[in-house]
Amino acid sequence: SCSMPPAAVPASPPRRQGPLPEDCAVFHCRGCWTVLGDSLQLCGQEPPGLSVLICFSQCLVGPAGNTFSLSPFSAYYLLSCRSCGLAVGFILYSSGSDLAYLRGLFCFFKDSIICYLLKNQMIIEASKVHFPAVTLKERIHKVR
Repeated sequence: SCSMPPAAVPASPPRRQGPLPEDCAVFHCRGCWTVLGDSLQLCGQEPPGLSVLICFSQCLVGPAGNTFSLSPFSAYYLLSCRSCGLAVGFILYSSGSDLAYLRGLFCFFKDSIICYLLKNQMIIEASKVHFPAVTLKERIHKVR
């Protein structure tokens, strides 16, 4: 009798590095629920005194066209939701050395953001979500 070799089991694709999609959150505008970004873009820890999510990039926000002062030595562009106009964050334009690392990054106000957690399928205020510690240096290394 002719015996056939067992069917080969296909190899599974290599697992992607980094967080799994189910461990991520989607950031929504509190005013109209427009998607603004996600937790895969997080790149830094919030500075003392500022309740913000710091991200590399954004989705549906745009500069409001005005420059405002954070302090006598800082200026930033206000970010507004393109759908409803709610102020959702800022991009730091100039600052003292204590906030220099935030220049050019998208800083979303936690009070203006609602998070949808993919794993739990829950909606929660951004101010109540604890994201894992990540530093800008780590994120830049991963991008390279």
